Amino acid sequence: MTKSGNREQREKGSLLRVPAVRRLVVAYVGSALGSGILGVAIAFASYEASSQSLVLTVLALSSNALPALFLAPLVGQVATRHDPRTVDALGRVGKIVQVSAVGALAFTGDLTYVILVVTGLINGSISALAAPAWPEVTRMAAPKDRLPELTALFPAISAVAAIVGALVGGVVVATIGLGWAFTFNALSFLPMIVAVRAIPGTPPAYDSGRRSQAIRAGFRTVGRNAALRRAFVLAGLLNLAAWPVLSTLPALAHEIEPRGHILGFLTGAFYAGAAAVTWVVARARRRYPYSKVLFVGFLTAGLMLLAHAALTGWRNPGADAVVAAALTLVPIGLAVSLNTALLQALVQLDSPADSERAVLVVYATVTTIVTPLGGLLIGAAAELTSLWWALGGAGLALTILALSLRNRLEVFDPLDQRAPIVATGHHWALAHFSGADMFHHAFAQLHDHHYPSGRPSAHADEDAASQQSDDQHW
Repeated sequence: MTKSGNREQREKGSLLRVPAVRRLVVAYVGSALGSGILGVAIAFASYEASSQSLVLTVLALSSNALPALFLAPLVGQVATRHDPRTVDALGRVGKIVQVSAVGALAFTGDLTYVILVVTGLINGSISALAAPAWPEVTRMAAPKDRLPELTALFPAISAVAAIVGALVGGVVVATIGLGWAFTFNALSFLPMIVAVRAIPGTPPAYDSGRRSQAIRAGFRTVGRNAALRRAFVLAGLLNLAAWPVLSTLPALAHEIEPRGHILGFLTGAFYAGAAAVTWVVARARRRYPYSKVLFVGFLTAGLMLLAHAALTGWRNPGADAVVAAALTLVPIGLAVSLNTALLQALVQLDSPADSERAVLVVYATVTTIVTPLGGLLIGAAAELTSLWWALGGAGLALTILALSLRNRLEVFDPLDQRAPIVATGHHWALAHFSGADMFHHAFAQLHDHHYPSGRPSAHADEDAASQQSDDQHW
């Protein structure tokens, strides 16, 4: 950056000097921590309530995704035709009511598996309706021409909160009880409601004259483009074989030691690797073509899954097994998040400008459907054989895939190297852990498609949409 650029940046001042931004950021910290705490608690409760069935645990954790598949028309009418501050705040009020009710059942010991699934469906419905309001909330809070800076601030908050929240959530469940995790999460929504409602300004007017046929148009575009088809296949395989490792963590923690703090520690280890992906991508793309980075990412994910299964399975339960699991989960989180971020970026880069939104909706739909299926397959394999054989099989499949595609990934190298990477690893980790938020991300992008004027950058609102992931867990 030049001296004049540095001077201009200093003259702008810190974003936190803007009252609306400061309130929103401070509230977001608490909300992200609350989501991280409850994410671990829900995983732990689902595994225990399902009589330690990995398949049923995956079903419970994925129940958030189902409502988004059916609520698309209503989402467009509610979230884009009303003040986004009101929509966002009402969504959080609904989550407070829901979380408080489930927390009360947790305190009394009446929290069952069926209740967890039903409340997951309710939560998914609330999230689907409210999520598209978040990009407009962020845009209204940001000063003129500084939305990219504000959206870049939220990933840093979420990265730390995902790790800290997982660790704290495990300790909370193991020491003072599951009900308190719900209580902390419910309280974390209150500052966000106040901060969002206090944002000044008038939202952009809604253009009711255009309806997007995103899914149909997206499939047509993907079908005509060989590079897009290959990116979709790779993303599907990655979601089928690698991302479901997050769904296996409750079972893994139980094998080591059936206490909540172990699950929190393992979840934090995965997030620690995922949170580093932005730093790695920024440096890897300056030195290596897409094909080499993707190859290394797939190969690392496969080999580390094999090592994870072998080292953790052969070790005796206890501290050595915890260390072995954590040391392999960090590179797994990084490798899987690295490839996910690159694949989404490649899909965006190779999509025609007039159909980018449609392609991204299809991308979100495919990955949302495939990820729970992968979890169910790994869960079924684990129950038929063992968890270690199931994870080892997934690792072997990824390793073979990487070696077989080594010379076929060069199709992505001609794409523009200067385009931004908009997906950060911890957001994808959080999204897949809840099973729903990638679809919510797509709806948020459709929402932005209705407001084509005045976009501060080519992908700024897409970044803003991804920040909602911390609040979509529960």
